[in-house]
Amino acid sequence: MHVPHLPRIRPIRTLFSALCTLALGAGLLAGAGPATATAAQAEAPADQAAAGSKVVGYFTEWGVYDRNYHVKNIESSGSADKLTHINYSFGNVTGGKCAMGDAYAATDRAYTAADSVDGVADTWDQPLRGNFNQLLKLKKKHPDLKILWSFGGWTWSGGFAQAAQNPEAFAQSCYDLVENSKWADVFDGIDIDWEYPNACGLSCDTSGRDAFPKLMSALRAKFGQDYLVTAAITADATAGGKIDAADYAGAAQYVDWYNPMTYDFFGAWDATGPTAPHSPLTSYSGIPKEDFHT
Repeated sequence: MHVPHLPRIRPIRTLFSALCTLALGAGLLAGAGPATATAAQAEAPADQAAAGSKVVGYFTEWGVYDRNYHVKNIESSGSADKLTHINYSFGNVTGGKCAMGDAYAATDRAYTAADSVDGVADTWDQPLRGNFNQLLKLKKKHPDLKILWSFGGWTWSGGFAQAAQNPEAFAQSCYDLVENSKWADVFDGIDIDWEYPNACGLSCDTSGRDAFPKLMSALRAKFGQDYLVTAAITADATAGGKIDAADYAGAAQYVDWYNPMTYDFFGAWDATGPTAPHSPLTSYSGIPKEDFHT
């Protein structure tokens, strides 16, 4: 069993869609669906603006092991009342297709009554157990909560290069997996976490600047307008940085919103330091790298 180790993501991480505007600017988000900021929205009353905001949390599949964080914790902590969307992370990208990450955690693990969202234990013969069944129970308690299956992430983004060679086949595989009849009611859409198109993350990608919009176009065409299609994207807006490497503006028309990764600006990987805030919202005197902030 492979359990990806991604220490930089907590079991639930909240991202407000307003960060999209702060990190990317109105030009990049033009045509990005409901999350796009407009002058009319800026003048809207505060309560109306708040009604359109997104509070997105990540539920990490491997968190059920060492971290002992389960879907029930989303409910018992009160987080479910505050979240509008959950990204279930991560599905794998391999062989040019979307694939399961950890099938045992996702669909097979049996939950006791004490660990179940609704206090009802799984039975040996029920067709769906694991995180997916618990997410279904969570959605019954919170009918407005939307759940997206996020694919890629830091560990599994290397597979996007092959996926980009045939975007339509990739999109079909993702749709077939997300809408598998065994768990068809769990997910309301798909999230793509490609780290990073035409740039380097754990591995380096050379698919070209147009690969990302072509991939997102194929996903939107397959999933249609009734499903959410989103993406986690780099917040590296430095000249010649990762945000310049791919055509994120061109892909914006195909997504409902972007989640800019406005964190990991500084950390232990900066071997010579200096120590700096992990996720600074604004710049400050002495910041080690200019413009490395939300």
